[in-house]
Amino acid sequence: MDASVNIAILGSGPAGLTAAIYAARAGLNPVVLEGVEPGGELLKSSHVANFPGFRGVVTGAEVIGAIRAQAEALGVEFRMDAVESVDFSKEGALRLSTMMGETIVARSVVVATGAGVSKTGRPGEAKYFGRGISACLTCDGAFYKGRRVAIVGEGAAAAGARAYLARCGAEIAAEVAVPDLAEFLGDGKVLTGIRKTDGESVSCDGAFLVTARRPQTQFLGDALALDEGGHVVVSETRTSVRGVFAAGDCARPRFKQAVVAASDGAIAAMEASSYLAGLRQ
Repeated sequence: MDASVNIAILGSGPAGLTAAIYAARAGLNPVVLEGVEPGGELLKSSHVANFPGFRGVVTGAEVIGAIRAQAEALGVEFRMDAVESVDFSKEGALRLSTMMGETIVARSVVVATGAGVSKTGRPGEAKYFGRGISACLTCDGAFYKGRRVAIVGEGAAAAGARAYLARCGAEIAAEVAVPDLAEFLGDGKVLTGIRKTDGESVSCDGAFLVTARRPQTQFLGDALALDEGGHVVVSETRTSVRGVFAAGDCARPRFKQAVVAASDGAIAAMEASSYLAGLRQ
């Protein structure tokens, strides 16, 4: 449908939005496909205290809103759509099939679809996620100094969470593997505890999910090289296909931080700009 797209950016979290800003400033007229969860995982966070430029504690929505407003002011085009499948077999004519039934042809692509935590699916999780339930230790751990927290997970991840939260001054009220968790408890507004499958209830102010995070890359099929965890394999932000770049949590399995994703987005856009300049020669 749209053969004139210079750069299509898949995802509208910190990586995708920053890529859009840099691409727009380079005169590339980027198109952002916002994805099934516009704003990404950061949008769900109620406490952000480590993103540059924001004083004190703000919400993820405030951070995303500010970055998006900057992109919109630069004329970035946003589309409420997500990619279902891709065909990257023809360089310079990368085909994206979307949920809305469109086919977009782009000269370059930035994959910035992020990674979502593997939820437990237990009762109360959806209601209290972001209201006592967190999936980001570094984002929210410091807010629980002197307060009781539960760790949901097991193995090395749970041990690391226990050590980190102890350094934050939190009291570990419980550590429970997902199969042993029955439900999350609350007062209708915030989390107040958990219940185990053996019937024991544990009161706590917060619960941290340290289950595996799942990169949102299933739609790529075998079009790009992925590691065993499903992350896009990159060199800087270059992928296994010329003209396709990846940024943020979908490609960085270690440091899943908004500022790292934003940095990746800037690099990906500059790499794409350089690539497109080469195509025009």
